[in-house]
Amino acid sequence: MKRFLLVSLLSLAGAAAFASPAYGPGHIRRPPPANPLEPSGMALNFLLNAPAKDLGKPMNLWATYYHMPTIELSETKTSGAPLLGKNGKPISPNLSVRDWCDAAMQGSIQVQNADGVSTGYMFVDANGPEQLNCDAHFGDLSDSIKSATRHARFVAFHHPRACDVRSIPLMAFRTIAVDADRIPMGTVLYVPSLRGQGFWMEGQLYEHDGYVVASDRGGAINGNHIDLFVSDAASAPFPEVVSSSPRDTFKAFVVPDSDPAAQALKASQEVTCRDVPGPGRRRHAPQPKKI
Repeated sequence: MKRFLLVSLLSLAGAAAFASPAYGPGHIRRPPPANPLEPSGMALNFLLNAPAKDLGKPMNLWATYYHMPTIELSETKTSGAPLLGKNGKPISPNLSVRDWCDAAMQGSIQVQNADGVSTGYMFVDANGPEQLNCDAHFGDLSDSIKSATRHARFVAFHHPRACDVRSIPLMAFRTIAVDADRIPMGTVLYVPSLRGQGFWMEGQLYEHDGYVVASDRGGAINGNHIDLFVSDAASAPFPEVVSSSPRDTFKAFVVPDSDPAAQALKASQEVTCRDVPGPGRRRHAPQPKKI
């Protein structure tokens, strides 16, 4: 499940924008790397070229954003509940009501135990038995969405980008959750109004190249609504694009699988998920090359 978050229209001009850890200036122009990168490196650094040809009829979309909460589990929670797997059995320790509801809405959560070992949990469907009532946490969301969160089921993962349970990794500012009946999983979209937008990630300023990948889903995502995965809750991204309102749409184009950008993105996914460990073994995913 994904959170509908209202994003204020903020000024992106001046030094204050550069100082913010959440986003960069509205449009930036970053110099190309001194040494050419492989296509996967270009994709990991958001340096893909704009489409060289007409991509056909656009889609009109609107966007919200979500992140993966991280909690430290120092003691057993007695007032909450565990996350359930697809078989309806518990797969996590007891979480507090707030943390459980946050996981059900955001669609994923990282839980760190007292020994510092982290396990992630990702939403798979809303077909489980009813658990906690999160209505008080979800404000004005529709009754159908609130009801669906009570039935959320999850799958555990250990790879930091969830590669051990997914064919396409979770990638901040690149992954979008979609209605798979409208936009099939794995679809690459090009969003012209996203190109050139600045953002911060892991202390590095990037300029978005406009490409996103449909590789997640959620019960609150329907029709022409997409949800952009970001690195943390403070990363309120791209207020010119992510307006969180169905009234404010933007144009997006489906990129063919044969397009060089689509192929580079696929290669970057393979790099990110290379040498995936087995359950319970952790590794650090390759980081984008600094330029």
